[in-house]
Amino acid sequence: MSETDCCNQEFRGFTWLIGELDKRSGLLDERIVRELLEAAHLDVREVTPYVERRADSYARRCVARRENYEILVLTWSASQGSVAHDHSGSLCGLKVIEGELTEQLFSESADGRVRSTTHSRVGAEQILVDPGVVVHSLMNDSSAGKVLVTVHIYSPPLPEVRRYAVAEDPVPKLFLRPARPDAKVIAIIGGGVTGVMTMANLLRFAGENRTPLRVVLFDRQPAIGEGIAYRTNDGRHLLNVPASRMSAWPDKPEDFLAFARSKDHSTGEGDFLPRKIYGEYVRKTLLELAESAGDHLSAAIVHDEVTRLERSGSSGWDVETARRRSVHADLAILAVGHRPPNDPLASSWAGPRTRFVADPWAALVLSQIGPDEPVLLIGTGLTAVDVALTLNRPDRRAPIIALSRRGLLPMAHMRRPVRAADMSELLNRWLDPSEALTVRRLISELREKMAAREPGVEWQDLFDGLRPAIGQLWGRLELKERARFLRHARPYWEVHRHRMAPAIADTIERMRAANLLQIAAGTLISAAADAEGIDVSFACRGGSAQKPVRVAWVVNCTGPGVHAPHSTHPFLRRLLDAGTLCGDPLGLGLLTDAQGRGVKASGGVQNDLLIAGTLRKATLWDSTAVPELRQQAQTVARMALLTLSGASLPDPVRLTSSLPHLASGLG
Repeated sequence: MSETDCCNQEFRGFTWLIGELDKRSGLLDERIVRELLEAAHLDVREVTPYVERRADSYARRCVARRENYEILVLTWSASQGSVAHDHSGSLCGLKVIEGELTEQLFSESADGRVRSTTHSRVGAEQILVDPGVVVHSLMNDSSAGKVLVTVHIYSPPLPEVRRYAVAEDPVPKLFLRPARPDAKVIAIIGGGVTGVMTMANLLRFAGENRTPLRVVLFDRQPAIGEGIAYRTNDGRHLLNVPASRMSAWPDKPEDFLAFARSKDHSTGEGDFLPRKIYGEYVRKTLLELAESAGDHLSAAIVHDEVTRLERSGSSGWDVETARRRSVHADLAILAVGHRPPNDPLASSWAGPRTRFVADPWAALVLSQIGPDEPVLLIGTGLTAVDVALTLNRPDRRAPIIALSRRGLLPMAHMRRPVRAADMSELLNRWLDPSEALTVRRLISELREKMAAREPGVEWQDLFDGLRPAIGQLWGRLELKERARFLRHARPYWEVHRHRMAPAIADTIERMRAANLLQIAAGTLISAAADAEGIDVSFACRGGSAQKPVRVAWVVNCTGPGVHAPHSTHPFLRRLLDAGTLCGDPLGLGLLTDAQGRGVKASGGVQNDLLIAGTLRKATLWDSTAVPELRQQAQTVARMALLTLSGASLPDPVRLTSSLPHLASGLG
């Protein structure tokens, strides 16, 4: 924009548009956004500084970002488009500046997927406004290779685009048929990998014994089977387990590998594949069972957030959602995933928070961060690695600084398949009830074992040899020892247990060698933000000196938040307050028995309230990876059907000998 234009009061470019938007406090409405976009003179001269053509995807560049709105310029090369998505409740106003946009609309179906309805073309100077409820995809389908440039206003700033699974085949009859009068109802809360595979196991086992059953799956995300880990659309985010070990079925070890090879025949057993295909695999697994389900089975997918789960009289559970949908279930299964990260800067941040990314798993803003903008990542674990990969573009020039107390990066997987070592001698000693187990002893004897390992045996083989017994070992630790582990040993355990795929480790090493990624050990002291960036100060580990640094963005990569009573899901908080369920004082999750039954504050078990997935971390510790989650999904599915059948149930076997002590520490 020229100096003459800036002085011309009639010119209504970005400066004028930002000024008009800044006059309005609170969220914008459809009328205001449409009027301002119509009045704005956003010609090629205005948008050129923000136009960026990328080979891999359309580009998003930020013009302005405030607490209540943001303005973006999107550049679409020919054949580039978005997935089917909504705007997570944010209002969106869009104006085409150059080229022609194709908008495809979708409608939701009973199986949780969407199907295309109508499409339209939007030419230059035309405007679309979505109040936040439309499911659509956008595309530049120019056959002449023309570039499409669009300007978008979002209010509030768009946290993420919620991706939908698109289908062309008919809805399976399982999701259309009403429940039989004699059918028992099971509610599953949580539609990530654990929830969907629990549902798949229920259909499989109920199909085998002809049990009349209705399964209702509740999930606030629109694409089931993904959860946080597999919701990413970035092909650089890889599974951290080889393809041969990622089957969703304990008794079908080659299942995922066969699926991957159906897409790419060259897939090898040891390949670490893009995470984004795993959600598709889990969905396909469920839908294949849905297609073959008998007429004694029915199911429903409810895209909504559960707000209340309460005992219904003397039997069953009442489930209510944010949109006031009510379901009575004979049995409930909790498969909710990770909590959003806790805010490490809640009391030490000054100024606007528009450049603080609180939740990197729901942060479309990462795609707006420019290659010349320095970034601070709080954390150096796998979440920070994901963010660094997302920000690592060929033209990146500014550094990414990753800060944690110890400055530890995840270790790398071996390039050869892991061969789990025989750890039985050591495990037998650790599991001997006649001798106390402490964290100090665990670490000391594990170090001795690693130092004395035979030629050809790597430390990764030793750690994988421990995996089957981790839950038992955790159960042997008293509360004070668990707290000691979390305080002192957890960071070292995490970087060895949750490793990077070799290709990712190579990329991270190249970034560090080029000084594009810097790892720092220290403690964050303060952050003072203005409209252009953040002045951060942190104390380096091992010294008292504070180091100041100026960055454009701060991204919270501290990992999942705790499930403490004050910070967990509201419906869980009520159950904890009532003593219906029992959490642990370390905020890891819920106490359960070996079958996944929830434990009451009194110490008894809830036969009709089962738990699977990350919530079992309090009891099992290792409860986040697919090999553990698939077994839990199968266990709770069998237990649910056994409970509803009225058969004799197994005695509550506790995985923690210190359960009463843990429960008494809740206060």
